[in-house]
Amino acid sequence: MGFLKKLVKNVLPYYLVKKWIPISIPIPNSYYTNPKRNSKEPPPPSTIPEHLHNDFTMNNQIPVLYWYFDERNDSKIRNSAEDYKKAFESLENRTFGYYGKDINSFYAAFERYSLKGKSVLIWGLAGLNCEAMALWQGAEHVYIVDYNKPICEHNKITVMNHEELIKSGIKTDVAISFSSFEHDGLGRYGDPLNPNGDLEAMQTAKNFLKDDGFMLFGVTQGKDCLVWNAHRIYGEIRLPLLLKGWKTEAVFEQESQAGQPLGYLIQPLMVLRK
Repeated sequence: MGFLKKLVKNVLPYYLVKKWIPISIPIPNSYYTNPKRNSKEPPPPSTIPEHLHNDFTMNNQIPVLYWYFDERNDSKIRNSAEDYKKAFESLENRTFGYYGKDINSFYAAFERYSLKGKSVLIWGLAGLNCEAMALWQGAEHVYIVDYNKPICEHNKITVMNHEELIKSGIKTDVAISFSSFEHDGLGRYGDPLNPNGDLEAMQTAKNFLKDDGFMLFGVTQGKDCLVWNAHRIYGEIRLPLLLKGWKTEAVFEQESQAGQPLGYLIQPLMVLRK
């Protein structure tokens, strides 16, 4: 079977399912890769380095699927003042479409947890989403930290990389991490390979949150799985490690992953306290 026939048979259905289920067929890296041009650094490895395999899989407890990305490139995100104005309008009339059905979890959380007048730290930004919601809810100031700094044209937003965050010494009232920490340590965004990058990120987040602060938190959940190098999926093995030291105060969930195959995921919104 030629590559084109394989693409139609195996890859196209992958894009049509409601929740993407990663596949593990031999697809050339160039198909899923978004390479950084003229980079002096090598791209992230397309397979788990052998010497790190046991650590990434927790001694083969975590199965592995493959879905490869190279997104070390400078952020192409540029959110204008007009973009934010439109976002606030769509959030108000409940037509904001970035997270699909999962946006309802945020609406439910905002009914119980106020952001008005609070400082908010956003861990990772992939578009125009969490920072817009925080501002719409009346946040006093929003800080965004990302490996690839976006441009956000709003006077209540400060954008930093991780080094700048450490130097800032800030502590905020609220943190938001939705679809962020499951990527840490996989190299996808130019971050160093680290089998425990996600666990360390969760503990680091506490350092920038006030003692009475809380975090609105969401990661991909389902059967434990490592989808290299796209993300991790958390189940009964790794999720407790991720949440260690945090108090789960509330969970807003839109659907169940019960009975679904390996690679299927949901993303409930959790409220965590230090």
